[in-house]
Amino acid sequence: MTKLEVKQNKKLVLKQVLVKQHKNIELDKFEEKLNHFTNQLQLFKVQTFGPLVTRNAGTTIHDDGNLTTDYELYIQAHDYKQYKHSFQIKERLEFPNCIYLKFKGKPEDLHYAHSKLDLYLYEEGLTSNGDVITVLINEYPEQIEVDLFRPVASL
Repeated sequence: MTKLEVKQNKKLVLKQVLVKQHKNIELDKFEEKLNHFTNQLQLFKVQTFGPLVTRNAGTTIHDDGNLTTDYELYIQAHDYKQYKHSFQIKERLEFPNCIYLKFKGKPEDLHYAHSKLDLYLYEEGLTSNGDVITVLINEYPEQIEVDLFRPVASL
């Protein structure tokens, strides 16, 4: 088991970004939306660079008990401007003032990394803006490697 180390005041910068926004999607539909996004990239033969990045901008509990979430999917792409009719495009995206943690382990243990970030925020008296940005470095059936960023409202 590796020790989870939180680093402070990190910045995530993405360039030439294709963005797909999903608002109020049911939690069980996320995988479907993610697969649709990656299929679109393959269909359009988008030449990407860098890993897939997701931004969870919060979860809502509705009166009927349903849970929905707001997600954005990001991928950096060469010639990104030619896809402006299929995706939102951004020349540059920055997420400054983040706490950061690298996780490499079993997918079912990823929740420990999120808990470690929550505990760090509490212990350091920091406030998150509520977003969680996940950079998917590698994914295998028995292991996942991600970089987690949590923007901090005040450092």
